[in-house]
Amino acid sequence: MKSKRLMIGVALALVVGVGGVYALIGRDASSTAPPAAQTKSEDVPDTVTKDGVVRFAAMGDMLAHDSIVSQARSSAGYDFAAYFAQVRPLYKDADVVFCNPETLIAGEEYGITGYPSFNAPKEFARDLVSGAGCGVINLATNHINDKGQAALNATLDTWDTQAILAKNGANRSAEEQMKVSYFTKNGVKFAFLGFADYSNNSSLTAYGLNSYHNTSLVTSLLDEARRNADAVIVSAHWGTEDSTQVNADQAAAAQLFADHGADVVIGTGPHVLQKATYLAGAEGRNTLVWYSIGNMLSSQLKIDELTGVIAGFTITKEAAGRVKVSTPTAQITYMSYDWAAADKAADRLEARSNLQLRPLSTAGSAPTDMFGAAYSKAEREAFVKTTLTAESGIIISP
Repeated sequence: MKSKRLMIGVALALVVGVGGVYALIGRDASSTAPPAAQTKSEDVPDTVTKDGVVRFAAMGDMLAHDSIVSQARSSAGYDFAAYFAQVRPLYKDADVVFCNPETLIAGEEYGITGYPSFNAPKEFARDLVSGAGCGVINLATNHINDKGQAALNATLDTWDTQAILAKNGANRSAEEQMKVSYFTKNGVKFAFLGFADYSNNSSLTAYGLNSYHNTSLVTSLLDEARRNADAVIVSAHWGTEDSTQVNADQAAAAQLFADHGADVVIGTGPHVLQKATYLAGAEGRNTLVWYSIGNMLSSQLKIDELTGVIAGFTITKEAAGRVKVSTPTAQITYMSYDWAAADKAADRLEARSNLQLRPLSTAGSAPTDMFGAAYSKAEREAFVKTTLTAESGIIISP
């Protein structure tokens, strides 16, 4: 993606866990819940109640680069599930898994292509659900219109075949754009909305992509969501590519989301990590904002692009119609691949092999092998720790 505050009133603690796992732990963010739902959009009921407590896991950009697709291909078709085998144990206890597939999944009819105009085989959606456990899908990205509205429609059709809780951010019609996606988990009703900065393909219908620059759309959808759900989750695809710094556009949009009732904002798009913080919102609400959780599945070239986190947080429904957002966590992941020195020098991207997505704790000497002695697991842990806690007021615990 290419693109173009508040001081924290809470002290967060960054706790180093086993195997390079960090947890951002701070003051709970509470929200006042709205009256009972009056309208429904995409409402998926849940049959099991676990005392109103829901644990989320969130994964960042999943880019179907040519090399990712090539390694997944076999004589039997495609298997993308294998990429997640090593990291799925990190979030096995999550009740809801958010994913950001930053690509069309329109299938063979539209041509399987990687960067810069993405389109993945339909098995990509299947395996994100069955292999990665994805249940809440953001479709608001700068690549969702790479091949026009017809391919965007086909991607939504693909996701319609999958057993997911919710999807949002891209649309087949003006009517569909005005729908909030709802789902219920463990007795908590959620509203989910996705917004993006812009589309790489400027030939865009008025309804194809939810843009957060359309403030009337943002406020209309968020206000409805706040009225009809216990908790509101917003996905925001934004930011400056390869920058760990939050830009002014992100800060303004995040405050807009907070002011209109978002409980949590999950940011993607810069392809690298950015800070996590709380913003003061309406009605005394503290909104947890992950400005960027980085890449998850990709074969990009820079070490910061290959380092991501699985973000976690807990939503608890309390008495008197309130929800609490607590215990944000960040579990570090790392993408690696084999690339002979001669092939790397010649920039032969197709020569890369053995692409793996894994916990940083099990990455062995991969960072050093790929980027030199300065980039060890300890250095990557320090990078995550510093980046997620870049704003003053955060307490870091050893």
